Amino acid sequence: MLRKEIEEIIRKDVSDPRICFFTITYIHTTGDLKSVKVGISFIGNNTQVKNAFRGILSAKKFIQYKLGQKISLKYTPTVEFELDERKEYRIEQLLKEIRDKNEK
Repeated sequence: MLRKEIEEIIRKDVSDPRICFFTITYIHTTGDLKSVKVGISFIGNNTQVKNAFRGILSAKKFIQYKLGQKISLKYTPTVEFELDERKEYRIEQLLKEIRDKNEK
């Protein structure tokens, strides 16, 4: 539920142009649901990814506020974002590396 709501908030309510295509790769919550760690992955080169992550970080409080409006829990969870750079989520970059090798 949290994953769906956070993703929807970012896609529909956050209007930062730095945020490009993204995927929420994981959500970890504490037992009391007071804290949420969100793994997020972006498609693009290193500069685009860093800028997109900065955009997410600058919208963190807004995302948390909107989440509190959408879910009914006793406490609104504190949201922390982590950049997920695992290779399996970086398909676009892997395909580019393969193309570059083939060209050489």
